[in-house]
Order: sequence, then C-alpha cells, then structure tokens
Amino acid sequence: MTPWRRIARLAGLALVASACSMSAAARKTPMASAALRVPADLPNQRLFDCAESSIATLSETSSSWPKVTREDAARGILESGDFPEANRSGFRLRLERLPGASQANLALKGAGAYFVDLGVDQAMQDLKTALDRCVATQPQ
Repeated sequence: MTPWRRIARLAGLALVASACSMSAAARKTPMASAALRVPADLPNQRLFDCAESSIATLSETSSSWPKVTREDAARGILESGDFPEANRSGFRLRLERLPGASQANLALKGAGAYFVDLGVDQAMQDLKTALDRCVATQPQ
C-alpha cells in the first residue's frame, strides 16, 4: 500500500470517527423558556388568540414558525409545530396557563438540521414582545 493511500484511509477514518462523536453530542434541541405576565381575568382563549396572531406575525419574516397544532383552552395548553416531537425543524412553542393565573409559562424549541440552534433566545424575546403587546391591547 502506498503512503498516500494510507494517509487517505486514515483521514477517512478520522472523518468518520469525528462525525459519529459530533452527532452524539449534538442531539439536544436548543430551547428557551420564559414567564409572561397576564391579567388574571384574561380568558385563556384571548391569550391563545394573541399567541396565534403573534406566531402569524413572526412567520411573515421567518418560515421557521409553524402554525398552532394543539389548543386546549380549558386545560390552558397551546402548542405549535408538534412541540413534543424530538426530530422537527423550526420553532415550536408550548404555552401553559392555568385558568385565572397571572402568568403563562412559555417553552420554545428551535432546531434546524442536525439540531443547529436557530436563534431560540432571540426568537423567544421576539415572541414575548409580540405577546406582551397583544395582551396589553386585549379587553378583559
């Protein structure tokens, strides 16, 4: 075997080994969470309407924001983009609020190919700003 073939074979093995270790370490979906203050007398349905309109507004500038896929106003849960699924691309939101509570808990996942962070911290800030604005204009 010529020296060049040995070098090429070793380089190929090193590449395969590094790709395997990278994929094992990169399987965690980037995530951000936040709490949103809401008036206690604001119905969950109005909060969910704000969430849907905020997601629609954000999706105008980024195709990474999918539509709402689960809504249960009685239990206080709204999800977008199949939130529980592990291997999904794009932003996925889970909003939880007990009826009559003065805050809603937000969880946002944002992964691209190979679980690359899509900028989940900035996306959470953008979402929270849009939600704050909408909730402030909602009649109780």
